[in-house]
Amino acid sequence: MIVPRALLAGLSKLLPLAVVTGRPRDEARWFLERMEIADLFGAVVCMEDAARKPDPAPVRLALERLGVRRAWMVGNTPDDIRAAAGAGVVPLGVVAPGDDLTATAAALTGAGAARVLDRVADLEELLR
Repeated sequence: MIVPRALLAGLSKLLPLAVVTGRPRDEARWFLERMEIADLFGAVVCMEDAARKPDPAPVRLALERLGVRRAWMVGNTPDDIRAAAGAGVVPLGVVAPGDDLTATAAALTGAGAARVLDRVADLEELLR
């Protein structure tokens, strides 16, 4: 899911940010640098670092690397939500552009999302 730099920059002023991805580190680094957002994340956890989501291990590792115990995790798949819940953080679902709003919201809610946002732009208002 692509999140605009301006939104991430605003959020990074409020709280530390991390990426937890099932992609290889080289791909994640390339994407973050290409989108010019790598500098906004205090931690990046990739497939080489921990078990794959829905296992909570990569989320726990991100918390450890950020030096925090409490967090929100924003995800657009049921596995994201399950990993967040398993790690003891608040799982927030967001419907990615192009996804079916009703079906995706139902899947994220069914996986345990505390709240589901229709669009990623709603994040900043929610977290303020």
